[in-house]
Amino acid sequence: MAFTITSTNSGSTAGTADVALTLSPATALFSPAALVPGESLGSPQLSVTNSGDVDAFYFIFADWQADGTTSAVQAQILADRLNIGIAQGTTELYNGPVSGLIEQPTGGRILATTDEELLTFVVSLPATSSNIVEGLDLSVDLVFVSQASPVS
Repeated sequence: MAFTITSTNSGSTAGTADVALTLSPATALFSPAALVPGESLGSPQLSVTNSGDVDAFYFIFADWQADGTTSAVQAQILADRLNIGIAQGTTELYNGPVSGLIEQPTGGRILATTDEELLTFVVSLPATSSNIVEGLDLSVDLVFVSQASPVS
């Protein structure tokens, strides 16, 4: 027995919007570094600007992979231990392993049209990492994804 429900929603409208982020500088934030357990390395600030025509949320992901002679399994070990902290001023957006930088900050970060934020990144290798990570190489791309803020 088939069952069908139909609903009419009057007064609805649809439209398009330009959702875009501009990141500056467009160069690498970190140079290759041989961190030892207990060390950290800061970066220059990264400017994130809403260059679209609507308010937008943005999320940050880490796209990482083995580099050099490091195997995929070794890269996973390093990504699980290498810590990345991301802050906007005194507000911490993420602080955890590179492998966990997926769709952060939780719920996204809202940027009004033409607004800009300066983000600071710190990469560290905790003192508890031991020698298991010695000589391992990891390539990390930070990926920013944005979506339009829902209209109220």
